[in-house]
Parts: sequence; C-alpha cells; structure tokens
Amino acid sequence: MLDLQSTTFSTAVEAVGEHISQELAQLATRTRAAVVEVSDGRGGGAGTIWSSDGLIVTNYHVVPGETAKVSTEDGRTLAGSVVSNLPDRDLAILRVDAQDLPFLHPADVAALRPGELLMAVGHPLGVKGAVTLGIFSGVGAIEHRQGRHFSEAILANIELRPGNSGGPLVNMRGELVGINSMVLGTGTALAVPVTAVARIVSSTARRTLGVRTGMVMIPSVWVAVSGNREQAVMLLDIELDSAAHRAGLLPGDILLAIDDHPIEEPGDIAWALAGNDHTGMTLDVLRSGQRVDVPVEV
Repeated sequence: MLDLQSTTFSTAVEAVGEHISQELAQLATRTRAAVVEVSDGRGGGAGTIWSSDGLIVTNYHVVPGETAKVSTEDGRTLAGSVVSNLPDRDLAILRVDAQDLPFLHPADVAALRPGELLMAVGHPLGVKGAVTLGIFSGVGAIEHRQGRHFSEAILANIELRPGNSGGPLVNMRGELVGINSMVLGTGTALAVPVTAVARIVSSTARRTLGVRTGMVMIPSVWVAVSGNREQAVMLLDIELDSAAHRAGLLPGDILLAIDDHPIEEPGDIAWALAGNDHTGMTLDVLRSGQRVDVPVEV
C-alpha cells in the first residue's frame, strides 16, 4: 500500500508539474510575440509593443538617437523613428509603420504582491526571446550607485543580462508590469512601472510643447532669482507653429516649472504634461534674469 501511495503521489506531482510547464510555455509564447529587437547600429536591446498600430517602448540607453531598426518576432524588419525620449527615466518611444501588431495589456501595479511570480523576456547575450522567471520585490524610489535617481521603480528578484533592456516584465496573467531597465546586482533587476510608461505615452500622443531642451548651468547672478538653483532646463529650439511658438517662448528661456511642478530635468516636461487633464497651463520661465509666467495651450 505504501508503494501504491508513493506512486500515486509521484504521478500527481508529475501532472501538476506538467500543467505548470505548459502554462508557462504558453505565457512565454504570447509574451514573445509582443517583443521586438531594437538596434541603432551601435548597440541594441529589446523593445515592447505598446499598441497594435506600431507604438513601441524601449530604454533610452538602447536608442539614444532618432532612428532604429526594429525586428519583429515574426521575422519582419521595420524602420523605427523616435517620437519621444526621456533619458532621465531611461525611456524611448518608437513608432513603426505597421498595423495589427500583438501587444501586451497593462497590469494593475498597485495590486502586485511581494513574492508574486513575474516573467521577463528579451534577447540577452544574443539569445532571441529568452525567458527568465523571478518574483516581485516591491515598488519605490531608487537611488542607483551611479548617481541615477528613479522616482518610480519596480524591483524584482529576476536574472537579466545585456539584451534584456527594453523588454517586458509581465505577471502570470500575461499583463505588462514594467519595462526592464537595469541590473542592480546578481539576481536583482529594476524596471520602469507600466503606470509611468502609460503617462509618458499619453503625453506623447496628446500633448507636446514643441521644444528641444538641454541642461545648463544658471549664471551666478541669476541663481537667487531662480530659487537658488545651480542648473536647469533651457529651451534650445522652438518648433514653428508649436504650442511653445504660439505662446511666445524663445530659445534661451530657462524653464523652472509647469503649473507649479518643478522642472529639474528634461524628462520632467513630459511628466508634467502627462499629469495634466486640461490643455491650458502656466510655465514659470527665467528670461534675461527675470521670472515670467507664460500661459500655454497644448
């Protein structure tokens, strides 16, 4: 009787193991279909299809330029153009000329529980569509040892390698939890939460100022007027017939805030635009040593 019970238990364990394996394999297949290879000619990584009409999310460090080559899981090679990038949040948004692409639906990040299983898909070390499993650790602000600050980040106990950057982190329902960005140590990964990505994509689709910006040091005689800042975001170029152009913003203007939200890095502009549910806003600008409030319709 003992042998019979042992055999029955072993058979049950095998059946459960086989069922779990099949479910994970199916999840991996669905997720891999929404993962692309992204290359700008100098390096590359992964990308995650955000929408069926050709919007793709990846990391800024994967595509720091304006164009990229995108290879889909079904073998197509497409030209990708950067429509938005946020280096300080390590995100880049690409668009390709394609329709009916498979994409991942967003997860409810607030509902994630520490210990919940997650899956990452990417192209580590040249292995296309490689899959790793791990667990969700938590969400919070991360100060990386290289001095980079992530105001929102997902920590996961999961193995990532070069080539995973820009690929998806999904839950066991196949929902997108975040975009893999950085390895913090052995078995510890950082991802940008899907909620943060959604805000940036929403801003890209609906609201733009039409400016090109860069970080500058504030002249010492203006520091007190600026609120004792030493560096800030300067408008380097203004697109014709853009919201910024119509509002009278000028190259050389230093942008301090949007609707009282401080602008401390270029990525804060898209963040502030995405956080507003109205088209009218006020920009706090430092111009020729004087602070000026500039109303803008975006």
